[in-house]
Amino acid sequence: MKVKKSKIVAKRVKKKQQLKKPLSKVTTEEFFEQNFEDSSGEDEERKSKKGGSNSEDKDYDSGESDMDPDEHKKSLMKLKDTDPEFYSYLKENDKKLLEFNLSDEDDVPSEIEDSKTHTLEDNLEIASDESDYEPVGEEGSTTLGGPQKVTQKLLQTWQDELEKTRPLKTIKNVVEAFHAALQMVEEPNEPKSTRYKVEGATAFNGIVRLCILHLPPAFKKFLQLGPGNSFEAHKAKRFVKVKTVIKSYLTDLIKILKNVTSSNILTVLLKHLHQMLPYVHSFSTLSKPLLRILLQMWSSGEDTVRVVAFLNILHYALGRKGSILETLLKTMYVKYVENSKFVSPITLPGINFMRHSLCEIFMLDCNLSYNHAFLYIRQLAIHLRNAVTLKKKEYFQAVYNWQYINSLRFWAELIRLKNQSMLQSLLYPLVQIITGTIKVIPTTQYYPLRFHCIEILINISKDTDTFIPILPFALEILDSYDFNKRHKAVSMKPIPLTCVLRMSKAQLQENGFKDSIIENIYELVLTCAEKDSHKIYFPDMYVPCVIQLKAFVKKCHVANYCRKIKQLLDKIEENRQFIEKQRANVAFELKDTVEIKNWENRMRAQGTPISKFFESWIKIQRSQKLKLLTKNDEVADFGLPTLKKLKERARETEENGDDDEDELEVLEKRKRKSKSGRRAEKKKTKHAALEDIEDLPRENTDIVKETSVNDWD
Repeated sequence: MKVKKSKIVAKRVKKKQQLKKPLSKVTTEEFFEQNFEDSSGEDEERKSKKGGSNSEDKDYDSGESDMDPDEHKKSLMKLKDTDPEFYSYLKENDKKLLEFNLSDEDDVPSEIEDSKTHTLEDNLEIASDESDYEPVGEEGSTTLGGPQKVTQKLLQTWQDELEKTRPLKTIKNVVEAFHAALQMVEEPNEPKSTRYKVEGATAFNGIVRLCILHLPPAFKKFLQLGPGNSFEAHKAKRFVKVKTVIKSYLTDLIKILKNVTSSNILTVLLKHLHQMLPYVHSFSTLSKPLLRILLQMWSSGEDTVRVVAFLNILHYALGRKGSILETLLKTMYVKYVENSKFVSPITLPGINFMRHSLCEIFMLDCNLSYNHAFLYIRQLAIHLRNAVTLKKKEYFQAVYNWQYINSLRFWAELIRLKNQSMLQSLLYPLVQIITGTIKVIPTTQYYPLRFHCIEILINISKDTDTFIPILPFALEILDSYDFNKRHKAVSMKPIPLTCVLRMSKAQLQENGFKDSIIENIYELVLTCAEKDSHKIYFPDMYVPCVIQLKAFVKKCHVANYCRKIKQLLDKIEENRQFIEKQRANVAFELKDTVEIKNWENRMRAQGTPISKFFESWIKIQRSQKLKLLTKNDEVADFGLPTLKKLKERARETEENGDDDEDELEVLEKRKRKSKSGRRAEKKKTKHAALEDIEDLPRENTDIVKETSVNDWD
């Protein structure tokens, strides 16, 4: 509008006149008054009424002006005399400002018409996507005063600066952009106070990648730290300059670890955290939230996440043994007990990993671990004492559960790994607790729990080279349980006892339960014999075992069980003869313990008959257990051979049009017979059916093999 233009010209004229005054004579207040003061006295009066210079801005924005046109025209005429140079400049460059028609100021419709018919200039710049990537101001703000958009071009610039010069300003910019990225993810609709704006997955991934790959070496070079991850950042001279930046970045890193759920992303972030852990030692307030997240991942994450989280915990514990290790010992043990409540083929690998990794943490300081081990083992003993003395259901359940057994397994593993430390003194009470656990309820239902306890005792005895009377707990079952008793249910495979503590009443009636007992007794006795096979006292110590095994073979009428135990007897007898033959050639006395120890070491290095057999047998046994835990049979869809045989025979009967009855129909007819007839039929066919049901011929078929003429040649 022309009135507006006249006002602008008046201001420029007055500024031109005022700027000619020497700067030394113009104070700061006069400068602001001269630049924001209107040329007429009426304007000053108007500003005082409306509230100062802000009213002028409002009037300017709204396009309204109270300036007298006559006075404005007079000021322009004076400009010609006072400043002819500036007047000539306006005349040459903007003649329209001097030649305006004040009579048109109230012609509002014409102005609206002019605004509607506005035309574009010819020299407009073409819009480009690259404009979004270029920062306008030094502080990272756009021309509109808002946050700067993080683009690939800006990220590449930061990366080049971090790789070459690594200035502190670039590090601060990257950390602030990372903070802005997290704010966009957490609160996308709320206003942000950061200088940067991250939009889209590409920009978010780019800033995270830049931080993970280039920030750790940038921090180390700025602080002038040496190679490796074992350093104390707070002792560096420049740490004060970057302290706030590092703490802000670590806080954001902990925040993103807490909110991410993808195992792949967590693995990458945890590996990056492993590089940043030395900086965490400088900020005590960050240790608790960080350890809380790491312990949660260690106890309930994916397999890879668990391993990397434990490496971070171990690294952090090594850096701050005195202050944080005691808290870790208590917290990690509680987490282990909480997560070992239910044992199955799916949870068993995770429980084993937690037990092994927890042992690594306890072995960092044996003196401190002894205090915790003493208290927790004493707590286990109190539970056992209550179960033995009070004999109530709730006290029995406090002992006969997976948490109690896994606790015993953990302390046994810790003591046998550190048998030369103070923890060795806890060996005797721990063995007494394990043997007492076996005797609390010595019934058939809890045979699986007994087998687990015997396995723990064998491992302790083997690794600590301590004699523990283990064989009586296994051989007692052969005397107390009646293996000749008829079973009421048939299961084609032994019942796996790896993830079982108590058998149900239905399982006790199956023949698979008896098969599992024999298999476990065979394994435990063979493991004990292999452990002692090189000892000089082996022939004498295993005499009671041989007697009990021979007595079982005589009274047992099941051929498969007798065959299994007979094989075990033969191996023990072979090893007994071997040791007797070898010790007959020695000349040292029984009191010479050093010579006896050397002789036993030679026997172990040479190999005994049982040890050689055990090496080949244990490989097969472990592969079978692994197949059971991974459920490869179900994946491969291995069916029962007998059922497949019956189906094939039924299919052949249909194809050949044979009207003869198959075995399934015969079994159904047998059910409809009288009780006396069924008993007589069962007596005739029982042993053959149990031995090999696949070889049973169909009725009305010839069992003689067909021959050909060529067989007589």
